[in-house]
Amino acid sequence: MLLVLAACASPVRTTALDRIDQFSGYRYTTLDKEAPKTIAKSAVVMSFSGGGTRAAALAEGALRALARTLVPASGGPTPLASQIDVISSVSGGSVTSASFALGGIDGFDDFEQNFLYSDVMNTLITRTLLDPTQLLYPRIDILENYLDENVFHHRTYADLIAADAPGRHRRPLVVLNATDMASGNVFSFTQDQFDLICADLAQLKIADAVSASAAFPVALSALTIRNRAPCPAQKAAPATPGTGWQVQDGNPVPTRTVNDRAGPSVGGVKYPAAQNLARFRRGTTALTYLNEDGQKDYIQLLDGGLADNIGLTIPFNLMTSPAESPSILSWVNTGKVDKLLFVAVNARSQANNDFGQRARPPGLTDTLLTTIGTPIDANSFQLLGQFDQVLDPRFKPKSLVVVDFDFIADDGCRSHFHNIATSWSLPKEQVAELIALGEAMVLQSPKYREFVAALGASPPAPARTVDDICAPYRTPAPVASH
Repeated sequence: MLLVLAACASPVRTTALDRIDQFSGYRYTTLDKEAPKTIAKSAVVMSFSGGGTRAAALAEGALRALARTLVPASGGPTPLASQIDVISSVSGGSVTSASFALGGIDGFDDFEQNFLYSDVMNTLITRTLLDPTQLLYPRIDILENYLDENVFHHRTYADLIAADAPGRHRRPLVVLNATDMASGNVFSFTQDQFDLICADLAQLKIADAVSASAAFPVALSALTIRNRAPCPAQKAAPATPGTGWQVQDGNPVPTRTVNDRAGPSVGGVKYPAAQNLARFRRGTTALTYLNEDGQKDYIQLLDGGLADNIGLTIPFNLMTSPAESPSILSWVNTGKVDKLLFVAVNARSQANNDFGQRARPPGLTDTLLTTIGTPIDANSFQLLGQFDQVLDPRFKPKSLVVVDFDFIADDGCRSHFHNIATSWSLPKEQVAELIALGEAMVLQSPKYREFVAALGASPPAPARTVDDICAPYRTPAPVASH
């Protein structure tokens, strides 16, 4: 009964947008104006997967690798982590990326204390047992309240935009991704996305966005946000220079959406070019958020990993579309950049199971989890496999660095990390290992070293190599027979 009541009590979490302005709000242009990059002609992009605390710790390790790498810059040597353009993340990885957006390099220690090394799961359970009335509200609120109080300290997106925010360097643009239950598509927490629903992202709590990105189905309820479109700000946008909106069929529409849906129409059917099929789908989904038919007053958001568990959708768009902001493709076309570093952190688990030894089908829970996870992982690997092929060949170097347990050479060590639980609480020893592994896999990568060398620097040696980290779990060498 409590769960039924909870479904009726979802709060509204958006503030109406006063105006649409491409040079204000949480966008790359806003952050880059406050802190222009100081390294030459280079784009740096990262993506963080889901996977609870396991994913959050591995992602922090990768960030620590960039933080330890000093590269030449116009103002003197600077940490490469301060030059990241975009981080795209889902689920557990979103906790790390949002924390980095707020605190930058200086915030690592606080994040470890407040989240990575905390027993988050038991705290959530204890809170609920001590105050069962929390179950009168959506289950997502239990996680959101914890993150808001203990990790993000009631900060909103306005704190990410503020020019005088302490402890950070104004970049990167961090894109937290959830999944829209209605369309199954990625829903990204950027002002460009919120322009479509006529809402001011600056007023949204960061904990709300992170919770939506991490709302694993069944365990947590969806996060519901109010769609305020259509609205006066949208209607005024086409007449205002610089908004990037126009009128189509009598309705205000972002020019980017019009371009995404471009293509010849024959006999009432549109035929977009094959390379534009993903953009066409994105443009079609964008039209639904404008809510001209009144059928999308609310948006239900679940874990971003359901649509893209490595957070590759946004980087893929940035590197293949001239209409994105920022458009890395346009940067290449205009000669603004000629070097690329893309770091993809994938904390996918692969727990041991006995499915191959059972004469009977697996039970309901195993079937449900496998049904959710298997297509996600398959889609993620396909995207990652294609990524190198779509990157512009004019990048010299074109450095794709993948942090993934699958790449650990030793069978025993690889199995150890694959079997770390997907949970909001892990033993401190495992958290420390994951951080060290993420850092080492980046710093040891030949592609990473190639990129850093192109900037005129050398990456430091990892504090612990992957071999050092794997030593306790190494598969014993076979005993020679006589």
